[in-house]
Order: sequence, then structure tokens, then C-alpha cells
Amino acid sequence: MPFYIVGLPEEPAEAAEAKLKFERLSLELCKVFPFVQEIRAVVKSKKASKDHARYEVSVEVYTPKERHAFSETGYNLAAVFDSLGPKMKRLLSSRQSRVTATRGDTPRKMLE
Repeated sequence: MPFYIVGLPEEPAEAAEAKLKFERLSLELCKVFPFVQEIRAVVKSKKASKDHARYEVSVEVYTPKERHAFSETGYNLAAVFDSLGPKMKRLLSSRQSRVTATRGDTPRKMLE
């Protein structure tokens, strides 16, 4: 399953931690929601001061029927990816429950 990150910062420690968190989140989403085809994250940074930057992360999740977009901002890139995880899982799980609820007759329903 392809997942991409565009625009990681130059700082190696922060970039590596954010990449690791995004990879874990992507693998977890693909395991739970097999209909996900691609996940793409775009990181934009703006220097708020000399010391730290403000990050804006936009994530797009592509499924066979639609595209879901998520965005979050913050000063710590890893924390931004952490806060995006529950949002993505919540929306995709509600999507999955709607699909499985209208699937049709199952063997359990036929027995009742």
C-alpha cells in the first residue's frame, strides 16, 4: 500500500520521528480498513521564530469511491501526526460501519 510524505523539515530528528509515526498510522489504517488505496501527507512549515516553526499537515486518504481530506496544525510535527490519527480512524470507521450495515443478508440474518 503506497503512502507518501512531501515536505518533511530539514531537521533529521524531527523528520525521522514524524515519518515513523506516519508509517505506523498508515500501516494500521490499511490493516483495519483494507479498502484504502493510498495515503498522502503534505507538510508545510512556516518559521514562527528563529527557534521553531509552525507546521500545517494535510493528509489525503484515497479509497475506491472517494477521497478523504484531513488537516492539522501545530508546533511539534510528531504531535500533529498523533492528533491526526484519531480523526482519520473515526471518519473511516464510520464509513466502514455504514458499508457493512447495508451489505444485505448475512447467514446470521437468515437464521433469525
